[in-house]
Amino acid sequence: MKLDLPDDILFSAEASSQELRLALALQLYSDSRVNYADACKLAEVAPGLFDRELARRDISVIRFPSVNTWRERQRAG
Repeated sequence: MKLDLPDDILFSAEASSQELRLALALQLYSDSRVNYADACKLAEVAPGLFDRELARRDISVIRFPSVNTWRERQRAG
């Protein structure tokens, strides 16, 4: 998939394509929409750099399963 963004918005945001990839990956990870490995892949950064960005933005690296996931595991176990 290719995503085209208006140049004027990128210019006013003073953001590079790499910064946007990182911001998107961080947001999707924070929303639990992608896992850690996929977020690093989307951001095109090494895990160490991704960890630093998570810490800088006060986003937890550890993700616990949702309550529904936990309940499903309890029923199966």
